[in-house]
Amino acid sequence: MTFKEEIDKLENAKIENTYLIKKGSIPIILTAPHTMKQRKRDGSIKLNEPFTKAIAKYVSNKTDCSYLIKQRATKIDSNWEEVDDFKLLLERFIHEHEVKLLIDIHGASSRREFDVELGTLNNLSVRHSTIKSLRNAFFESGIYEIALNNPFKGGGITKYIFGKTEIDVIQIEINGKYRNINNAENMERLCNALIKFIRKYVSNC
Repeated sequence: MTFKEEIDKLENAKIENTYLIKKGSIPIILTAPHTMKQRKRDGSIKLNEPFTKAIAKYVSNKTDCSYLIKQRATKIDSNWEEVDDFKLLLERFIHEHEVKLLIDIHGASSRREFDVELGTLNNLSVRHSTIKSLRNAFFESGIYEIALNNPFKGGGITKYIFGKTEIDVIQIEINGKYRNINNAENMERLCNALIKFIRKYVSNC
């Protein structure tokens, strides 16, 4: 199966539960909370962030890290400040399984100037060495435009987990050009960078 076929299959797998959770063997969890359309408080619709779900699944399959994916709308955006079931489930999982790192995966518009943006609450939620290692993994995969805390500093998930735990927390915004099935080569490079970073992080734990 080619990467394109695999990532398409992961993205379009049958949806059964509101939350999809997998426990891996390493102390890292990926989250993808914006995989579906959802209604905002003002009544407008927030569009889904395509292939954030597939990226989380694919990287997990290659590294055996855990993931928590939101698949159905609950009338609450889990990346808002409000505490919801997604955050509570995530917090409990982190404590029960001694997770050391959360990577919260989001999708940004292809009009953004960055390839990837890392939100760390202005460097509060993660060690400098972790960010340096992640940036290097992207550079080695040919992904060079890496923004840091501009414009996204980390949303409700980053803030909540940072306040409730002592683990590393990173929000990753992925430009749409790296989430386009018609440009699977870009998406594969993005996934390979995350895989490389995760393996190095685990080896250093």
